[in-house]
Amino acid sequence: MIGFLEGKVEVADAHSLIINVSGVGYKVFLPLNVITKFSKSSPIKVFTYTYVREDALELFGFLEQLDLKLFELLLS
Repeated sequence: MIGFLEGKVEVADAHSLIINVSGVGYKVFLPLNVITKFSKSSPIKVFTYTYVREDALELFGFLEQLDLKLFELLLS
């Protein structure tokens, strides 16, 4: 599991950011109100939830650890 990512924004779209962490781009799904706070090359740190399915491996990001805990609680 990936606990958090810290790097710079490479690409932003309506549902996700690609975060460059030491040359590796991680696609992280975030709420739109979070995505709009960041522009290309902005530094960012997000706490992540790794979602694993048979056909997908996705990262969901949160600016605050408390938001991540709430998300995990809703999933359980």
